[in-house]
Amino acid sequence: MKKKKWILAACLGIALVLVCCAGCSTNQSGASEVKTQSGAVTYPVKVKDDLNNEVTIESELKRIVSLSPANTEILFALDAGSRQVGRTDYCNYPDAAQSIESIGDYNSPNVEKIISLNPDVVLATDFIDDNVRKQLENAGAKVIVFKAASIDDVEKDIVTVGQVVNKNDKAKETVEKMNADRKDIVDACKKASSQKSVFIDLGDYYSCGDGSLLGSMLTEINAKNIASGGKSDWPQLSVEQIISANPDVYISFMNSAETIKQVSGFDQLNAVKNKQLYAYGLTSEDSDKMQRPGPRIVEGLKLMAKDVYPDLVK
Repeated sequence: MKKKKWILAACLGIALVLVCCAGCSTNQSGASEVKTQSGAVTYPVKVKDDLNNEVTIESELKRIVSLSPANTEILFALDAGSRQVGRTDYCNYPDAAQSIESIGDYNSPNVEKIISLNPDVVLATDFIDDNVRKQLENAGAKVIVFKAASIDDVEKDIVTVGQVVNKNDKAKETVEKMNADRKDIVDACKKASSQKSVFIDLGDYYSCGDGSLLGSMLTEINAKNIASGGKSDWPQLSVEQIISANPDVYISFMNSAETIKQVSGFDQLNAVKNKQLYAYGLTSEDSDKMQRPGPRIVEGLKLMAKDVYPDLVK
């Protein structure tokens, strides 16, 4: 169990893979059903976070703390990065974010440091500890929690942040650009003559199930997820199960390609024989794009699509 928690925590801390749907339907057309906003915000404004908690923002936010790399990327994409006064150690994009004061880890942040920054709002993930949340709220900060499990969910979160930082038009522009690019990718993958099967390795053969962001992305690009159908959003497959499933494509976010090839029996996988084995370092920029539920997730979708259908996606 500790091993599993470490794997999931590592993926969240560096690339923020999150589970559970946030109220937007996932579709396979590349056309989002997320409703965008336009114009200036009239305060107070009420928003619902991904835990379905209603949060009232009394006035335009001036001091924001982000507890995830994805939330930081959203703020900067909406031209609200100048209002961010705190970030996690993992918030490494864009470069300007690294000059913001760090409050430590996303899972166990320095609460005293956050409170000392006097934030109006803390943008968190569902990994936030209940006690940490209560302390922040008791200190006067609003806490908004995000946990996206699909690109639609990511877009919904961008729209929500746009509301609370009075950047509706920028959020709309961002989401519309994401959807235009997303549709091109999805349409290209629909042209595949046969559906390819994929195994995504998060380390120790833990993978992404049906309720995960990566799992939903595989569905969007017309790929068969060999880890689908299990009881867990984060199933751990055995070597024997992987060999039996014989994926056409193997994507790793932990081990190197050479390490994977050395596993007994893996040399017979279609992914290895046909040279569709892709290894991304856990802290690489491409890994971040594919796993962080932020504005660059469609870039990640394209990277994944190119791995699966290189002849269709350029």
